[in-house]
Amino acid sequence: MLTEAKDTDLPQIEEWIKADPYHKDDARNQATFLQTGSGLLTFCLTDDQGPLCYVRLDAEGEVMRLATQFAPESEVSKRRLVHGLLNEGIPAIIAFGKENGYKGIVFESTSPTLIAFMGKLGFKSVGGVDYQLTFEGTNV
Repeated sequence: MLTEAKDTDLPQIEEWIKADPYHKDDARNQATFLQTGSGLLTFCLTDDQGPLCYVRLDAEGEVMRLATQFAPESEVSKRRLVHGLLNEGIPAIIAFGKENGYKGIVFESTSPTLIAFMGKLGFKSVGGVDYQLTFEGTNV
């Protein structure tokens, strides 16, 4: 389920950032960045047990840039996260992008696990640390 990322979620997002080896030392990663009302679309992906991750989409030319803060594995298992992403999160993001005329999604990562997972969904390297999924029938 996609829910609003509220002020009350900020302490949790801050803790998740601190626990994330890929985000904790990057000054760009602030909890308020992932608060609903920012970007094109910002939300919390949840299941019946609680939050799985926080997501923000921003316009970047003809594509949307995806930023995500995942829960630590000690709080959310990879199985729960993958289930939520495959069944709800990624389909909702793709539908939102297509409905709003975007041609794809791009994200930045240095995490081998995330890059491999997203590669299985069709994301391809576009240089540096960026990976992009181009929607069918579009050229970017």
